[in-house]
Parts: sequence; C-alpha cells; structure tokens
Amino acid sequence: MNHPSTAFCLNCGCSRALKKFAVRTEAEVRGTKISFVETHAICTECEEELYVPEVNDENAKAREDAYRKAANLISVEDIQKIMEKYDIGAGPLAIAMGFGDVTINRYISGQLPSKANSLKLLEVLASHKKMAENLEENKDRMTEVAYRKCRAALDQLDELYSTQKIEIVTRYFLRKVNDITPLALQKILYYAQAFFYALFHEELFPDVCQAWIHGPVYPDVYYKYREYGYDPIEQPPFELEDNFSELTIREIELLDAIISAFGCYSGSILEKMTHHEKPWQEARGNLLPTDRSVTEIKKDTIHEYFQQVIKNYSIVNPCDIVVYSAALLSRIF
Repeated sequence: MNHPSTAFCLNCGCSRALKKFAVRTEAEVRGTKISFVETHAICTECEEELYVPEVNDENAKAREDAYRKAANLISVEDIQKIMEKYDIGAGPLAIAMGFGDVTINRYISGQLPSKANSLKLLEVLASHKKMAENLEENKDRMTEVAYRKCRAALDQLDELYSTQKIEIVTRYFLRKVNDITPLALQKILYYAQAFFYALFHEELFPDVCQAWIHGPVYPDVYYKYREYGYDPIEQPPFELEDNFSELTIREIELLDAIISAFGCYSGSILEKMTHHEKPWQEARGNLLPTDRSVTEIKKDTIHEYFQQVIKNYSIVNPCDIVVYSAALLSRIF
C-alpha cells in the first residue's frame, strides 16, 4: 500500500515529513494469540507518533490476516481463487457449498467465516473432487447456467489431473508397505513421482502436490484416506492384489526402490525429510510453520532439485535411491 510522505503532527501543530518502521506485535484476538508486523509512522522533527489513515488501515488488515491464519480461516483472496478456479460466482458458490445465498458475498466483504464453513471452502480450494461432490449435492438449488459453467471447469480439471494412475500407485504402496499411515503415504508418493521423473524424464502420474504444513500432499489422496488420521490405512481388498497390469516393469522397479529407501520410516520422519528439501521450502516461502497453505509445489522446482540429487549421489538406477534417503536421515538426526 502506498503511504503519504507527510502527515499532520499534533505536537508540532503542522504538517511534517514522516518516517515509518515495522514492529513485530503480539496480541490476543477472540481468545486466539496472534503475531503480526505492525507499521508505525513518526514525525521526523519531534519523533512523536503520527496518525496516518492508510497506515492504520494496513495494520487493521495485517491484524485480521494474522487472526485468519492463527484460526485457520480462509482468506478473501483464497475465496476469490475458488471462484476463478471453478468459474463460479459468489452466489452460486454459496449455494454449491450448502450455505446461505449471500454468505460468500459477506465473506468477500470482510465478514469472518465460521470455522466449519472455512474448512469446507479450504477443502474445495485444495481438491476439485471435493468441489464436484458439493456441486452435485446442491445442483438442484442452482440455475442451469451456473451449474453448467462450474461443471465444465471441473471436467477440464478432471482431464488435466486424471487421478487414475495415482490411485493405482497408491494401491500398490498400500499392498506392499506394512502399516502405512496417510502421512507416510503422501511422502512416498512424492518421492516416487520425483525420482521417476529425475531418472526417466517422464511423469509417473500427472497430479500436482501442494505444500501443506506437514510436507507435500496430493489433496485427492488425502481426502480419500484422512479418516485414518495417524493410524495405518487398511489394505485394499485382496481381489485387487494383483491388479497392477497398468504399471510397467520400470515403474514397478522404481516403486519397489522407493519402498526400500523410504517405506521403512514413519510418517513423521518422512515429513522431516521433505522439510529439509528445497521444493517444499520454496513453496512455503515466508509462512510460519503452523500456517496452512494450498500452494502448489512447482513441478519444475521438483525436477530441478532431484536432477541435482541423482547427480550429487551418483544415482543411476532406482536401487541407488537408498543412498540419498540414508544421507537425508543423517542430516535430520
């Protein structure tokens, strides 16, 4: 935000040049402790603090943004991203989510959402599959035009991010790794995709992962298995045990190597491993460790980082990947 270079100083009784400085401020809002950067303006002549409307407005926004983050409430910018992503207006989005007709407009105008509504919105921001579920559940309340526009956007996303292949890879890991939790599953999916491209210059599956608090996450896989929490995921039915015909020999060799290199570690250790790597760190940027985020981890960043990994650790074949996981573990502990 642009600030004026002068302001009226009550102490001096005239307009004076001002200078600004930032201070990290701790506060409590609605019972929630927050931390944010507050801007102050002082008179360059007498150094008394000045009231500057623009600075005051910026501080109010910084305070609200900090509260939203601390309370895990969706931001106005993220709501607007949902509308753009799914080609849907504020009114139709409210209806699709099962809210009151004017709820989204109120949120965009600055009203804080409830935690329940915020969670639902964050889910559809992260996963177009969740948006599709909500749309179909509430389509009878929507106009045909609004429904068709959103449905078309969802169909394009389905085509772009087909989940068929990642589901096969997921089922392979569930079958082959004992007592795998949702957290661990996410990390070995990430390493499988990263090393497959680094070694063979092809994608194992087209899905994009996001930089969540606990490391890289594929949202659709997360929402499918999140009910297990920190418990191991139940294995798929035995009739699906040998149904991996769509996986090539090269893909199976890579997946088995990932299991050998990373499948023996807990989800929390795998989380620490990804936190030591550039792709997740770069996508998180300046976020605090507890700040939520659905920022995509750029594929180019993943490719560049793991190309360097295979060069630095002389990884030529999938079986060599264990050298990297061992080295990464030693850096953590």
